[in-house]
Order: sequence, then structure tokens, then C-alpha cells
Amino acid sequence: MAARTGSFGVNHLGRQRENAMSKLRPSMSVKEFDDGYFYVAELKVFARQLGIAVGRRRKLELEAVIRHFLQTGLVLPAKPVPDRRSGEARDRLAAESIVRNYVDDARTKAFLRDMVHASVPSLKDKSGQWYWLNHWRRMQLQAGERITYADLANRLLELMCTEGRLPRIAAARFNNFITDFREDPINIGKSRAEAVAAWEHIKSVPGPKTYEAYASLKSAAGAGSS
Repeated sequence: MAARTGSFGVNHLGRQRENAMSKLRPSMSVKEFDDGYFYVAELKVFARQLGIAVGRRRKLELEAVIRHFLQTGLVLPAKPVPDRRSGEARDRLAAESIVRNYVDDARTKAFLRDMVHASVPSLKDKSGQWYWLNHWRRMQLQAGERITYADLANRLLELMCTEGRLPRIAAARFNNFITDFREDPINIGKSRAEAVAAWEHIKSVPGPKTYEAYASLKSAAGAGSS
């Protein structure tokens, strides 16, 4: 019986992926795209079908260029900027070093954090700071800007000094949903499995993939059954 359940799970996931690819089409609207949920592998296949260079684009970047195509019918000419040039050594970690072969590892983060703490010793890390620093770095390089590690440290300082939360990462919708599920007082005592089940439900229906949308659907369903 357990083997049959596992087999069903695999087939079910396969059908989900086939359904997702059948929904991804050049003629779809931006709303249809935003209301769906697509895995990065599916987005890469679709992007190539549209003539978009995939390279090492992250999911958020793929979503952005696909969204641009759906809005305009045009493929952005810019290619993704690689973090490192093949065969070349990593950058020397110094304030004046030009960012050419960046390595996003613990060593680089510690160096940038030390530069920040030289200005503001007590400043604490902020959730999402490294994601948004990397996003800023890639946008600068893609625009042809010449930046140094001092520029990266200054940008990191700005992010760490931001009041309140940093903007949420669009591609991290699952983590955002789980966080909001747990922060809602109505869900006190509920397990992670229940939170994941709620995510799977909202992911399967058209519309925003947020906890707010899930709560609205649940409220509407409760009102309809009363």
C-alpha cells in the first residue's frame, strides 16, 4: 500500500509539472503569469522557447524578463552578468578592488560586514540583506557601472540601516507564506505540516500566492458554509 502511495505522489508531481508547462504560453497575460506558480526549471524551458538567454539567471530574474516579454512582446537584449569570469581568480578583498570576479561566500560576507562595522560597530544583520546586495551589484554591472568593494560595503550599510523590514523577495513566496501563517494568531498551535498544506492549497488555485489571499479564501469559504 505504501508503494502505491509513493507512486501516486510521483505521478501527481509529474502531472503538476505538465499542467504548469501547458499554462505557460507566449499569449498569456501578465496577470495569468503572476497568478500561477512555476518552478525555475519550467521558467527556463519557457524562456528558451521565447528566445530569452537563460544563463545563470535566478528565478526572480527569469520572472522579470518573461514578464517584460508578456507585456511588450520583446526580448530584453541584455544577457545575465556572471559572478565570475571562467578561469580567472577571485577578486582581492580590498576596499579599492574593482568588482570583477565576485564570490558570494562566507569570506566575502565577513569582509563586507567588517567594513560596515568599522563605521557602525553595533549594527546587526537584517533578513534579506545579502539577496538585495547581490541584486544591486548585478544591476550595476549589467548597466555597465564600475563598482568597488567599498561601494558594496556602502550599499550593505544602507540595507542594514533600513528602518523596518527590507522588501520581501518575490521568488521566496513559500518562505513568506509560512512566516505569515505562523504570525497569524489564529494559527497558534498549528504545525508546520498544516502550514505547508495551506501553501499547497493556495499554490493550486489562481490568484496571488500570499497568506493574505489564503486567509481571504478561507474566510469566504467559512462565510459560505455558515
